[in-house]
Amino acid sequence: MDRRQFLGTMAGAAALGLGKISFAQSANELRLGFLAATSGPAAFLGASERLVFDLMVEQYNAAGGIGGRKVVPVTYDTEGNSTVAAQQLRRLIESDKVDVVVGPSTTGEALVLRTIAEESKIPLITMTGTESIVVPPTPYVFKTAPTDRHVSLHMLQFAKEKGWTNIGIITSADGFGQAGATYLKANAEKLGMKIALAEEFGPRDTDMTPQILRLRRAGIQALMIWSVNPGPTIILRNAEAAGFKTPIINSFGVASPALLEQAGRSAENTYVSTMRLLIPDLLPASDPLQPVVAKIAKEYRAKYNQPVTTFVGNAHDAVKLVELAVKKISGPLSRDGIANAIKSGVSFPGCNGMMAYSATNHGGQDDTLSPVVMVQIKNGKFVPA
Repeated sequence: MDRRQFLGTMAGAAALGLGKISFAQSANELRLGFLAATSGPAAFLGASERLVFDLMVEQYNAAGGIGGRKVVPVTYDTEGNSTVAAQQLRRLIESDKVDVVVGPSTTGEALVLRTIAEESKIPLITMTGTESIVVPPTPYVFKTAPTDRHVSLHMLQFAKEKGWTNIGIITSADGFGQAGATYLKANAEKLGMKIALAEEFGPRDTDMTPQILRLRRAGIQALMIWSVNPGPTIILRNAEAAGFKTPIINSFGVASPALLEQAGRSAENTYVSTMRLLIPDLLPASDPLQPVVAKIAKEYRAKYNQPVTTFVGNAHDAVKLVELAVKKISGPLSRDGIANAIKSGVSFPGCNGMMAYSATNHGGQDDTLSPVVMVQIKNGKFVPA
């Protein structure tokens, strides 16, 4: 076909209302979409997730790709905004023609994108922890972070071992906080513990002193905070200013060096239920996840010259899941093929636990090994509790 014939074909297609002409992608490519909140209030999650994503893509392509397929990344910043994230997911699906999508960073976004992924029949591997995203399982949606059910149970079991059975909780009035409150209450009942008072705050609130004072009057033995920053930092500062001496346990929503920087001395002696990446150099050699955690921490710090965050593990495990699923496919790639490969069984030691995906487990964690550990802040550093 000469140039004139080609242009005529294009014009004819447009005249027939066929829309855009899309060229078939190379059979030797994996088009990998990535959505993360690299700016906005949730950037403390998405910024490090994006960095490890870039690092892994670079490593794969330097080694010849995944299963001989070059990885073509297509990335967008959701700003932590569900409306923006939805627009970007549709763009990845319809215009960018990606094979699979990793992301987003937050629960609110994931709850919106789950519906789009199922309608569009594209595998979506979220980096969030809310269990309802994958329970009950749906055909195309998966996740990597430990569940709010598991982390809340871990926090309560730790408190019970300390003899703290009369508990207060304070949670954010958003999807993440509400899910956490639900599981804290349910798990406390199972463990025979009492939630003496449950307080809530708005994501944009700047002073939680009234809630702190009510919790102190309730005579609780420990306070559990379930939110992402900046809420927990504000609570810790308010608690210090009010002379609140009750032990405080944070959820994995603040498991980042940013907590130390932002909360300063008000975080001293408080606890955080976290994944192992927060203390990669302090894990015992006997820990079965130590090799993978130490490796990614070393590579991340060497590449970016900055501390690794626990949220790095969310993106690492998601991309690793894609890698192993794609390697199971011998023929042409398809969205259904990738989703089915995951559901047929993919297991690996990840940063977030011993991951074991199946048709009935789209969250990955194998409960025989806790994906979380408890740390305490001592002298401005995270140490095993």
